[in-house]
Amino acid sequence: MSHFTKYRLAWVLLFFSMAKLSAQERLPVFLEMEGGVERFGDASLRSVFPGGMNLTLGPAFSLADQGRLRLRPQAGFKLFFNELDEWTTEHLRFIRLGGQASYDAFYIGQTTFFPFFAIDFNWVANYDAESEATGDSENVSFSDNYLKGWGFSQVAGLRIQYQEFYLKVGYEFFNPRLKATNDVIDGDRVDGYITPSSRRFNFNTINFSLGATVRL
Repeated sequence: MSHFTKYRLAWVLLFFSMAKLSAQERLPVFLEMEGGVERFGDASLRSVFPGGMNLTLGPAFSLADQGRLRLRPQAGFKLFFNELDEWTTEHLRFIRLGGQASYDAFYIGQTTFFPFFAIDFNWVANYDAESEATGDSENVSFSDNYLKGWGFSQVAGLRIQYQEFYLKVGYEFFNPRLKATNDVIDGDRVDGYITPSSRRFNFNTINFSLGATVRL
C-alpha cells in the first residue's frame, strides 16, 4: 500500500471519528476556509521565491472542555512563483492533507485567541509554466516536474478571531528530501555540472492567513 493511500485512509478515518464524537456530544461543527501569504525563512530560497500563497479548507469539530478544543481535518495547497522571463514562470507547489488542533485559550471582549498546532502530509513539485500568445488569447503549458518529493510538516501559531472572521500567524517546519528527475541530471551532466539525485531542502516558512468560519 502506498504512502498516499495509507495517509488518505487515516485522514478519512479521523474525519468520521470526529464527526461521530461531535454528534454524540451535540457540540457545534464549523466550516473554516483561509488563505494568505508565505515567506521562506531560508535566504537562498527567498532570493528565488520571494513569496507564496496558501489556501486551506476543512470542517472544525468542537470537542472537549465545553467545545473549546477544536479538531480540523484539512486539505489545501501552497504555491510559490519565480518569474524567469516574460513568458516563463517557475512554480514550487505543495499539495497537502492533514489536521489541526486549536484551543480557545482566552478572550478580550468579542476577540478570541486560539493557539494552534497542525500536521500535514505534503506532495511537493517543482516545474515551469510557459505562456504563449495566440491571437487574442494566451495558452499556458506546464513542463514535467524537475524536482518532486513528499513529507510531513508541522505548524505552530496563534489564531485571533473576531466573530466569524480570523487572522492566523504561524511558523511551519518542513525539511523534505526532493528527487531530481533523470532529465535534469542528464542535462546538467551535459553542461558540465554534477547534480545529486536527491537533496534535502529547508522549506521552513512564516505564514499569515485571513479566514472565515461558518457554523454548520
